[in-house]
Amino acid sequence: MLNVFLQIVDTPEEQSRFEDLYYSYRKLMFYIASEILHDSGLAEDAVNEAFFRIAKNFSKINEVHCPRTRNFIVIIVRNISIDMVRRDSAGAAAAQEFVDTMEDTAAELPESRLEFAETKRVIRELPAIYRDVLLLFFVDGYETKEIAEFLGLHRETVKKRLQRGRAMLKERLRDDE
Repeated sequence: MLNVFLQIVDTPEEQSRFEDLYYSYRKLMFYIASEILHDSGLAEDAVNEAFFRIAKNFSKINEVHCPRTRNFIVIIVRNISIDMVRRDSAGAAAAQEFVDTMEDTAAELPESRLEFAETKRVIRELPAIYRDVLLLFFVDGYETKEIAEFLGLHRETVKKRLQRGRAMLKERLRDDE
């Protein structure tokens, strides 16, 4: 399957980096998908879909081994897996329970400012639909168009989630003061 993804990536250098990414993160991605889907076949499908999306946007990934990339990959595979469960209405409650109880699987980014660390902490406590877009937008620096592509959403949906997420974030930061 790796060869299919390598054909999507443009240059030989990017192909080598993508192969490194594939072997570095595939087990983590499969673990996350399995925890949500409770089915190894579906988990493989989710991981393949995630790698397909990552390959299509691989030029936007600068470093393979960094917390930003790991966070991005975790969000992508988690959202794909949850979407698959939502399609199966009987499993929707199980997916939400996993999201609610799942500890932060993304690596903590090194912090130099206490204020930024506190803001990120509050973002991580928000519901997943707002948390993911806020992390990708504010922490990782992606644009709404890119986030929409990564998560398989409409751009307007991403904008609305950012708007609502910001409002929730401001409210919670005010409450913490």
